Amino acid sequence: MQKIIEKKELNNFVKSLMKNYEVIAPVKRKIARFEILKNPEDMYLDEITLVPLKQFFLPENETLFDFKNNKIKKNKTEGRKRIVFGLRKCDLNALLVLDRVMSYPEYIKKRQNTILVGLYCEKPDEFCFCNSMELEEHYDLFFYASGDKYYISIGSKKGALLVRNLDNADKEVKKEIKNFKKLENKNIEKDYSNKKWDEDVEKCLSCSACTVFCPTCNCFDIQDVKELSENSGKRIKTQSSCQLKSFSEVAGGKIFRESRASRFKHFVYHKIVFYNKRFNKYMCVGCGRCLRACPTRIDWVETINSIKSKKGDKK
Repeated sequence: MQKIIEKKELNNFVKSLMKNYEVIAPVKRKIARFEILKNPEDMYLDEITLVPLKQFFLPENETLFDFKNNKIKKNKTEGRKRIVFGLRKCDLNALLVLDRVMSYPEYIKKRQNTILVGLYCEKPDEFCFCNSMELEEHYDLFFYASGDKYYISIGSKKGALLVRNLDNADKEVKKEIKNFKKLENKNIEKDYSNKKWDEDVEKCLSCSACTVFCPTCNCFDIQDVKELSENSGKRIKTQSSCQLKSFSEVAGGKIFRESRASRFKHFVYHKIVFYNKRFNKYMCVGCGRCLRACPTRIDWVETINSIKSKKGDKK
């Protein structure tokens, strides 16, 4: 059974959650992004954020441990209880993608301490194609707007506790997201050498915006930073990107992905082919952030659709 709350009471509901939890939700400054809420009235729920949630689980820079002489002091992961409010279905599934590969303690503890509250996507834009990516139902609570009310689906005991004092709904409301964009073909392994990739990716700047704004990209580098005056330092995990030329450089100066096209294709094929071979799931969640963020408007979804279309013309 669903719970129900009037839209005008949403801010008060979130304010009550803030008494016991750190609440993270979408806000809009210059762009929409997730931030720790200080005031429920700052919430911005009208559109998907450009900046994904992953910064709260995979910081840009994270100290793993400090060392001095021959002793190591591990960094203590913050144990704060958190609620993330206003997650679209694509963002909820992005965390599932990360859960399958992120096995280190810092990430796991953050996930265990976080309650996920989803929100139905009323206005998917021209970049969204989540319906093409076989997304799962994954949430503690999920809000559906209908008229002047929100109907709330419960997905876990943790979620049920948060809404135990709300009224039961007299009906159940669920909606299917309607995308304008569609990925026509995900069976692309044999299309890797298709010339269409080189043509469409020619304007790529290798700026790595696609990976920065992707909610599932998680490439990283490990750096040891040593204090010059003492036999001490720290080991830091830093975000990296497969779109950087240096990412595939190995000892001796060999670069395995020299061309921009090869790097961009790796980005796409990791999402659609390589990850799927291992987990039988797609790494891409169809949020469209890589398309929105690209300064030269490279649209790899249309590239794949075009390759499929040309194949069909030949038959």
